Amino acid sequence: MSWRIIFDFLFKVMFSVLFCYGSFRFFESIQKGLGIIGFLISFGFCGRLFSRELLEFVLLFKHWGEKSAVFQWHGKYYSFDGRQIRFFWLDDVVWIPLKDLKKVIDPKIAAWELQALAGEFGKIPETQIQGLTEAGLMQILESRTGDRRASYRMIRFKRWLMHEALVNVKRMPRSAINQPYVKS
Repeated sequence: MSWRIIFDFLFKVMFSVLFCYGSFRFFESIQKGLGIIGFLISFGFCGRLFSRELLEFVLLFKHWGEKSAVFQWHGKYYSFDGRQIRFFWLDDVVWIPLKDLKKVIDPKIAAWELQALAGEFGKIPETQIQGLTEAGLMQILESRTGDRRASYRMIRFKRWLMHEALVNVKRMPRSAINQPYVKS
């Protein structure tokens, strides 16, 4: 940022403060209690004077809003049939949140299936999210795709996991997949 821009901004601020004070004093000298009208008129003037800065401020809020809405998904999710599935790669183990898997796996995962997984199910390390490891997910998918009655969607999901998602997660740099901000 150049000194000229800073100087121009400070000059605008000083001028607008003096203009607000002057308009307040002018209307206050006409009749006691009308000083507020001077402020209202000067705010319109200041809005025109600082239009560029106000626009940048509004755009900054828009940027912050987009960032906060998208940041928790940034770099650690893939999409299967339009449903977002997050992946966490911690200590060479891929974890997938149970909440995301419930949107995709059919029939729903039963409580007894999760208990049978033992160490493959639990809280994802460094987070408060319940999840399954890659091995636990493969055990569940094996029960859903192992016979002739397997749904085509579950077969596609297993194929997608093995040939696209998990392969890419394991070769992605850790800095892109393990963000410090995790909220669920």
